[in-house]
Amino acid sequence: MQPGPQTRALWEMFSDLMDLDDAHRYVTDPLAGMDARYDLGDDHRLVGTLCPDLKLTLERPDPDVVTAVTLSADLLREDRGPLLDLVDRAEARDAAAAWTGRVNTVTARTGRVDVDALLIRPDGCVAWALPTGQDLDATPLVRALGTWFGQPA
Repeated sequence: MQPGPQTRALWEMFSDLMDLDDAHRYVTDPLAGMDARYDLGDDHRLVGTLCPDLKLTLERPDPDVVTAVTLSADLLREDRGPLLDLVDRAEARDAAAAWTGRVNTVTARTGRVDVDALLIRPDGCVAWALPTGQDLDATPLVRALGTWFGQPA
């Protein structure tokens, strides 16, 4: 790229595009391996992909007590798979209760509006997702828990 007014204009346009989330993801996701999708037997678009790094506001059982703000990647440091309950879906937490020693159930809030809950393997791959507002069929969640975290305790 030779310096000049056309090059500068192109650089400014590209810089503006990178400020747009979709354009930024289009360029950076393949570089980070975020565009790879493994067939895990579920057609939800997040299942089989690396979990996007979500900004989470963690909560205690009392929804008025906010305890921390963290990133979803921080939850993977515990070498357990997190089940992210993003809209207080007790039935998802109850379905995973038998895996308490291997799966951390985390109730949190995030800006993401396309899922109510996510099960993430310790390597960061999404193993199960509950779409927003969908009734929970516990069978796929229990199957994913059994596949990736062994038999219930």
